[in-house]
Amino acid sequence: MQIELLRRANRFEVDLDAIGHNLGEVRRIVGDSVQVFAALKANAYGFGLVEVADAALSAGADALAVADASDAVRLRRHGVEAPILLYPGSLPTPEVVAAAEAHALILSVHSRESARGYAELAARRIRVFVKVDVGMERLGIPASEAVGFIEELGRAPKLELGGLYTHIDVPARPGAERYITWQYERFDAVCAELARRGLAVPVMMAASSAVLRFSPAMRMTAVDPGHLLFGFAPTGPATVSIDLRPAFRALKSRLIQVRHLDRAEYVEWSPVGPRAGARIGVIPIGLRDGMANLNCGEVLVRGRRVPIVGGLSLEHTRVDLTAVPDAAVGDEAVVVGSQSGGRITPDEVIARQGFAVKAELALAVRDSVPRFFIGSRHSADSIRGEGTPSERARDTRRRRPARVPSRS
Repeated sequence: MQIELLRRANRFEVDLDAIGHNLGEVRRIVGDSVQVFAALKANAYGFGLVEVADAALSAGADALAVADASDAVRLRRHGVEAPILLYPGSLPTPEVVAAAEAHALILSVHSRESARGYAELAARRIRVFVKVDVGMERLGIPASEAVGFIEELGRAPKLELGGLYTHIDVPARPGAERYITWQYERFDAVCAELARRGLAVPVMMAASSAVLRFSPAMRMTAVDPGHLLFGFAPTGPATVSIDLRPAFRALKSRLIQVRHLDRAEYVEWSPVGPRAGARIGVIPIGLRDGMANLNCGEVLVRGRRVPIVGGLSLEHTRVDLTAVPDAAVGDEAVVVGSQSGGRITPDEVIARQGFAVKAELALAVRDSVPRFFIGSRHSADSIRGEGTPSERARDTRRRRPARVPSRS
């Protein structure tokens, strides 16, 4: 018996066609000559690393970018042959360098220490991208030191410069346009000075999702969108119109109990409040599943909104079914999504939860909730961990040429 059949009746539905559509919108904005690195940090922002990687490559992504070396190796073992950039996050350990050598990963150099560590541990020449800090003040070589650092890097026999990138801070506040432009111009000046000195940089990348919405003129030779792929419009100023579709299709459960309240004593002590004659339903999704951060205070049952009542428990949530007298055990309960004309949107939940970053929504869905992948780029209704990738996805990723220059 397949173990998935024994799980509780919860499901997180991911729309792979929406991801393909959104990547197509990115391609429309940047054109065919610009490389698209699909940023799949944090398990593809919570949507499912392997399946999203297949969808992104099928839709025309040229490369992938992740923040964890184990994710990069997982993609290689899955069969992905496209270039994979490893964002900063790993120490220069023998294991990370060995993985980069064995699986042709592109390492990020963000400091002199990281460059020295990789150079000392490498058994053969490995490709690296240099990250430049122009304003985020988090990771990267300061823009004022970048040209000299890259000249030094060129003398390291084990490190091959494959590209240069930055992460521009895009705040949602007055005057942000000038601040964004100032950051971009700092990075552009580094690229221009390197060209003046005859130092060729194959890939130059400054535009993440927020920058792409601000100005397509900042696309350079490559972009690395993340939020946009999943239908999330980042905060900050925007001049570009993008037709986004949400990849977060639905979060669902089912009623496992329905009962009338008949308490006659200690009514005021009831965990769901004094609700004489109320009908209460229970769905098997709770704190362990991330429910505290995934609801708008209501769920849909038979197309009608019903309130969540009482506190959440580890594995259960109570809902007031008084307004839905025909609700029965086994009925679907939609936490996010559509049902019989009713709808609870991802944006509604995001607003209720006060997420600063919209991608927090999918990240809040714990691994205890199975991901189901919907759309033509996967089987019609497939669960993570079953079967193999579609032939279309497999063929696409193996035919796709590596636009990032191969190592010499």
